[in-house]
Amino acid sequence: MTILIIIQLILAILLVIFVLLQGSDNEGLGLSGGGNLGGLMSARGSANLLSRLTALTATLFMIMSVILTISASVGSDKNILESLPSVNSSENSSEVGNEPSIPENN
Repeated sequence: MTILIIIQLILAILLVIFVLLQGSDNEGLGLSGGGNLGGLMSARGSANLLSRLTALTATLFMIMSVILTISASVGSDKNILESLPSVNSSENSSEVGNEPSIPENN
């Protein structure tokens, strides 16, 4: 379980980094222009690579979230409704006579 949480944390940090690296028009920060590496590191190539990495990281993050949720619920037999505190009717009957009153203006 600890390993899954560490992987989730790494994916969250990577997702934040990839989103912040993308410009407003998907231009990126430093990989645009300069050099001709077959379109991979051109402005358009880096934007596509960064977009694909962001989408892949987001998909992995969502899958890991579902896996963590399922693994946490399998180990617990407790229902969410059973974890709520019980309400006794005797406590509520004593409070009925103590209703708040509206103060008078002087």
